[in-house]
Amino acid sequence: MNSLSRIGTLASLALAARLASAAPDMVLFRNGDLLYGQLLAIDPQKAVQWRHPDAARPIELKPESIAEIVFPAPTNAIAPSSNSCRLLLADGNCLAGELVACDRETVALETRYAGRLSIPRHSLKSLVFLRRSPVVFDEITGLDGWTQAASAAAAPGESGQWTYRDGAFYASKTASIARDLKLPDVAEIQFDLAWKGPLNLAIALYTDSLRPILLSAKDQGPDFGGFYSLRLDNSFYRCIDLWPIKKSAPERRLGQLPFPSLKNNDRMHVDLRVSKPQHKIALSLDDELVKEWVDPEGFSGEGTCMRFVQNPGGVVKLSHLRITQWNGLFEESTADETHDAFWPEDGRQVAGSIESISNGKLAFRAAHGLVQMPLLQLKAISFAHRQAPPAQIPQGTVRGTFAQGGVLTFVLESWQPGQMTVSNADFGRARLDPAAFTRLQFLVPDKNAGPEPKG
Repeated sequence: MNSLSRIGTLASLALAARLASAAPDMVLFRNGDLLYGQLLAIDPQKAVQWRHPDAARPIELKPESIAEIVFPAPTNAIAPSSNSCRLLLADGNCLAGELVACDRETVALETRYAGRLSIPRHSLKSLVFLRRSPVVFDEITGLDGWTQAASAAAAPGESGQWTYRDGAFYASKTASIARDLKLPDVAEIQFDLAWKGPLNLAIALYTDSLRPILLSAKDQGPDFGGFYSLRLDNSFYRCIDLWPIKKSAPERRLGQLPFPSLKNNDRMHVDLRVSKPQHKIALSLDDELVKEWVDPEGFSGEGTCMRFVQNPGGVVKLSHLRITQWNGLFEESTADETHDAFWPEDGRQVAGSIESISNGKLAFRAAHGLVQMPLLQLKAISFAHRQAPPAQIPQGTVRGTFAQGGVLTFVLESWQPGQMTVSNADFGRARLDPAAFTRLQFLVPDKNAGPEPKG
C-alpha cells in the first residue's frame, strides 16, 4: 500500500468539512475534460487522489494530466484591519496579510494561511493598504437579482439564456445577463472566464441599462446613459477593445490590443481597475497588466450596472465575480524602481528611502530629513526593486489564487486536507492552509529546469 492509499483516515475534521460541502471541487484536465468531486491529497511525484460520488474507492489521477483544480469560494470573508495590506512582488506574486515590521533587508507579513513570512526587500514592488477596500459584490450564487434578455444582435431563434451551476454562469448561445452591482467611483472588478470554441464576449461597464444595446442602431433604439463596452474577441478580430458608448454620439474607441497569447488559451483571470476621477480603466489578465485606457473626454459611464453579453461564438463560463472599492492607486505603473516612495491619504507622492516600519509608524528619509508617519495615514508604499528575470518553471510548480485576492506561485511538495507544504524562492519552505485558495493551476515545467531551491 503506497502513501497515497493510506489516506483511508478520512476522519480528519478538515476533510469531513470538505466532503459535507454542497459545492464540489472541480478538476480541469489538459485535454479539456472536467471532473467534479472532492480532492483528497496531492503527491506531485505520484498521484492526485480524488473522490467521486460514483466511484467506490478514491481515484488516482496523473498530476501531469491536470491543468487546474478549482475549489468552492468560502462564504466567510475576513474584514481587513488597520494593518491589512497587499504586497505586490516584482515577479508578479501578490500576498495579503498584516504588516508587522520592515527594515532595510526584509518585510515581515503575518498571514492567516502561512503564519509569519519574511520577504526580502529587493523582491518587493509595492504595498497597498486594504482597510479602505470594502467588498461591494462577492461571488455568483444564482440567477436571482440578475436580468436576462435576448441579445440584440441575435438572429431570430438564435438567442439563448445564461444558466447557473456550481457558482458560475454559462452561455452556449447569444445571451445577455445584467445586474445593478452598485459599482463605486473607484472599483476593482475581478472574474474568471473559461470557454470552448471562439470567445466573443462584450462587457458593459457603468451602464444604466439592464438590457443589451444594438450598437449599430443605438441612436434609433430606447434611451440609455453612457457606458463603456469592453470587447473580448479571439475569433474573427482577435483583439481586446474598449469603446465609450453614448446615445447620439459618434462611435469612438480608446484603443485596442491584440488578443494575447495566454498560457492557458481557453481561460483567463480578468482584473479591471476603474477610476472615475482619473477617467481611467486598467486591464490585467492572469495578474499581468496588459492595457491602461484614459478617456480624454471624461468618464463616459453614467450608471452603476454591469452587463455580460455573449455574442455568436462558443460556450463561455463566468465565475468568481468579485467587486471591491479601491483606493484609486495604480501601483503597478507608479512605482519607481530606483527609490522608495509612499502615498499619504491626500494622494501626493513622497520619494526617498524607507528606514523602518514598526509600532504602527513609518520612518522615512526624504530630501528634507527624516519623516515619521502613522501607517493609518498611508494609502500605499512602493519599494526600490530590481526587475525579476523571467523565472524558470520547475517540475511541480503551481500557481495558487487566493480566495481574498492575490496569487502565489510555488513548488508544491504535498497537499493534505488541512495543510499543504510548498517552497518559494522568496520565503523558502512553508506550510499553507489549503482553505486560503480557490484555484490551483498546474504549470507546464520548462525543459531542463531544476527544482526550486528550498529555504
